[in-house]
Amino acid sequence: MMTTRPPRPSRVAALVSGLDSCIMAALLVRSYQEVTPLFVRAGLEWEAAERAALQRFFAALGATALRPVAELNLGSTALYGRHWSTGGAPVPDAFAADAAWYLPGRNLLLLAQAATYGAIHEIPGAAIGILASNPFPDARDEFLASFERAASLALDSQFRVLTPLRGMHKAEVIRAGSDLPLELTFSCADPVGDRHCGVCGKCGERRRGFIAAGVEDRTDYVQVGPL
Repeated sequence: MMTTRPPRPSRVAALVSGLDSCIMAALLVRSYQEVTPLFVRAGLEWEAAERAALQRFFAALGATALRPVAELNLGSTALYGRHWSTGGAPVPDAFAADAAWYLPGRNLLLLAQAATYGAIHEIPGAAIGILASNPFPDARDEFLASFERAASLALDSQFRVLTPLRGMHKAEVIRAGSDLPLELTFSCADPVGDRHCGVCGKCGERRRGFIAAGVEDRTDYVQVGPL
């Protein structure tokens, strides 16, 4: 007897920024009929380079299920003040502890934007690229479950938070996307134009991920610092 595959779920949004979330969006395209990438501008130092990289990456991907990037604006410089993310302090280097990279409320702010966008555009869920190694409080399962309930109540429509990379470390994510043009993605906190600086903590994390994954790193780094 011939069996038919169940239909793919219809629509999902994907919060996109750097390497991990670009891979996540590419994986979602294989499962959903329509994927809308959401890029949230918050006034952070690397956003111009990151946004340009998203355009290049998704153009190269050429997936029919992929919608144009929807750009949202969230001014968070008033919250973070003189901070490394806003150009007011030195950027942590490749040896900095995880705590140095913490942006308070980052996922809370992003998901609030995604949930509101979803309610307006009838997209019932949004994916966020949280990895297994994320140590911060707004990446915990209890926060995400609570946010789902709060957003659904506030918007009077069911909303789901999807975390397709939740059980994966960076090397595993890179291996999952090894057939993609990963050199077009961007993950640097101190860019030189549209290029990776090569020495900040984000670049260090990226470089270590490729090494651990055993995948060639074709990223254009201005310099290659010690790891």
